[in-house]
Amino acid sequence: MIFKTAIPSLVLYTALGCGSAFAAMQAANPDIVYVNVTVTGPKKAGVPGLKAENFHLFEDGVEQKITEFTGRDGVWDINIILASSKLLPGRADRISAAIRDAVQTFKATGNPANKTKVEELKFGSDGLYAAIDSNLEDLQRSTNPRRALIVITDGFDRPYSNGGLVSDVSNHIGGDPANVLVDYSKRLNIPIYFFHTLGDVVDSNGNTLVGRTSTANLTNSELSDKESLTVVAEQTGGELYTVDPLHQLESHCKLLAEELRNKYVLGFKSTNDKKNDKWRSLKLKLIPPEGLKLDFSMKKKYFVSKPLK
Repeated sequence: MIFKTAIPSLVLYTALGCGSAFAAMQAANPDIVYVNVTVTGPKKAGVPGLKAENFHLFEDGVEQKITEFTGRDGVWDINIILASSKLLPGRADRISAAIRDAVQTFKATGNPANKTKVEELKFGSDGLYAAIDSNLEDLQRSTNPRRALIVITDGFDRPYSNGGLVSDVSNHIGGDPANVLVDYSKRLNIPIYFFHTLGDVVDSNGNTLVGRTSTANLTNSELSDKESLTVVAEQTGGELYTVDPLHQLESHCKLLAEELRNKYVLGFKSTNDKKNDKWRSLKLKLIPPEGLKLDFSMKKKYFVSKPLK
């Protein structure tokens, strides 16, 4: 869950193959916790010029000293995965064109200096969970605290939690790949944003349901899938959007690009030195400049892993 407020005036990560990269990240900067905070003013406008003293950050109720601070509109390292069964080369049809337009709009709206990589999954690939695994590993090699993974998917090449053929990493580790991702992703400081695109279906009366975004219209497989991906998104500080690819995907990608530009980054060394595989709560008190009314959103908690041996 993302905490939002207004201010007046994975042993599992080793099994996935990312243990070495996670260990490298811990060794490079083991003590600093980075928190992304989105700050907006009236009409969701960005708020430049805030300083570290405007932010008071608390972990488990204890205020932490902010030792690293970067202002809004910083440069991000962003990986994008396109995993759609309907994505064809180029602009072969409306859905393929819409997905590619959404990616281009995201790039054009974001900071021009962002480093963005795009991977398109093909039929016969190792599957979405393997792609998420490799892209998270790639992002962990970066020393930039602004890192994000974006996944645009309709469920292509991914087994669902309630059964079906398994074609990806769970072949090698056993168990449900969605649950493995849930456990693994909480140990990272990389927000994951999912755009779950839904195709048209015909109901019992022969009516075509276009742009299905309500839970009532989802199949059992889609409900199971959405639940696990929602947990992953929320615990990493990301979000899951259920969208119609033709009419909603591009506008949502534009809004996400704007949100990333409005994020400040706070870094602190926790006063709690324990490494015990437990969650710690995060709260923020934002002191706005006089006369301003600001909103902010941030991750509500973070996970502290035990050191890797």
